[in-house]
Amino acid sequence: MKKQITLICVAILSLTSTPSIAAEAVDQRIVGYWQGMREQSGRCQFLAWNSKFSADGRFEISFFADKERLKPVQIERGGWKANNGKSELKTDGVQTPEVYLYTVINDDTIKYVNTVKDPTADCQADYEFTEYRVKK
Repeated sequence: MKKQITLICVAILSLTSTPSIAAEAVDQRIVGYWQGMREQSGRCQFLAWNSKFSADGRFEISFFADKERLKPVQIERGGWKANNGKSELKTDGVQTPEVYLYTVINDDTIKYVNTVKDPTADCQADYEFTEYRVKK
């Protein structure tokens, strides 16, 4: 009986502590809808995107081949975490996460620097981009 009570207490503690861990891993300033663009450079091809970062640690990013976002390329979904200027995106089905350093400029603008990449990513060069909040 004592063993069962201990197991129940441990289960309750892990259930009640999980949200606080998740909340700490997700910078709430990033939660929401964003648009970004990676300009054409000698090292990386142009991409535009719309992204949604949810408070539950999930993301969805729709990539486009044109600035007007009329030519879809692909959609990626996965998990994300961000805190203290470091953001990590782990796309479903991909082993290695993409890691970015970020700076919140204001409530509607975030600057990212990509320096650690998934080896399967389309661009292996270091690059910077800015995302802008989309009001929904």
